[in-house]
Amino acid sequence: MAKAVILAGGYGTRLRPLTFTTPKVMIPLVNKPVIGYIVDYLAGYGLKDIVITTNYHREQTINYLSRRNDLKLSYPEEPTPLGTAGSVKNAGITDTTLIIQGDNITEINIRKVMKIHESHGRLVTIALLPVPDPSLYGIAEIESNGRIRKFKEKPSPGECFSNLANTGLYIIEPKAMDYVPEGSAFDFSKDLFPILVAKNEVYGCEVDGFWTDVGNIEGYMEASRWILEKKGFECADTAEIEDSEIQGNVAIGEYAVVKESLIRGPAVIGNHAELIKSKMHDSVVFPRVNLRETTLNNSVIAEDTVIKKAEITDSIIGASCEIKACCRGGNKKSENAFF
Repeated sequence: MAKAVILAGGYGTRLRPLTFTTPKVMIPLVNKPVIGYIVDYLAGYGLKDIVITTNYHREQTINYLSRRNDLKLSYPEEPTPLGTAGSVKNAGITDTTLIIQGDNITEINIRKVMKIHESHGRLVTIALLPVPDPSLYGIAEIESNGRIRKFKEKPSPGECFSNLANTGLYIIEPKAMDYVPEGSAFDFSKDLFPILVAKNEVYGCEVDGFWTDVGNIEGYMEASRWILEKKGFECADTAEIEDSEIQGNVAIGEYAVVKESLIRGPAVIGNHAELIKSKMHDSVVFPRVNLRETTLNNSVIAEDTVIKKAEITDSIIGASCEIKACCRGGNKKSENAFF
């Protein structure tokens, strides 16, 4: 197997307002776009021929990845949204291919999944991860030989017959695409897999390790904390830190300015961001954010936003906003508040 497809055509509705101006795969995650982590993950397994299905603001993704001379990248155009399986058919794959969602940050062992796929010789293998709340995902029940005998997309809590969640990481044979109609919206989980499960063509591989869906804010923050924990403290050489206290796992981007401030990790400060006389904990600020005399807790602030003399808790603030002298909190009390 030498080819992979990244499904990156979604609109990122669960991450709004962060995705009003930026496609989901280009959202900064510890100062690198989400898509950057995914292509690095694939390349680490020798998968360097990568198809990226794009739609919403696709030029941002293409421009960012144009610098990757170590990869063979292609971006098939879709005249209309074709769904996950439909977009893979549109890509015209002709070899055994790994499929990964454009919002997956993971350390799943691809070699293990590939070994299982080669052993059964059927059309599809799904990486399955045990989870505490399977109602949030598609779930599968597998036989002792790995064959999936039952599959259901996002069951209600009372319908959960398994705790094995569909991670969105698949290995497929090109013949699986014969069951996908040409030029129509068609989904892997909702449409294709039920057909192939009934034909005994889908197997599961139980996996472990970190995996999360950054397409929602909870998963995004979980991935941020995981990456920060692996990196520890990280500060760009071009950043300017003056009269400030920085504690724990914190990432500070290029040309960021932090003066007379308290930063307590986990926290991410984007490129060219400025924090003056401010406090920040368990939060992320995107590039060019400007905080002045502001307290920020358990929040995400999108690019080019200016906040002065405010207290922001449990919130997501979109791009290019201006907030002055206010107190803003989400629907729940933060468990991490410390100011």
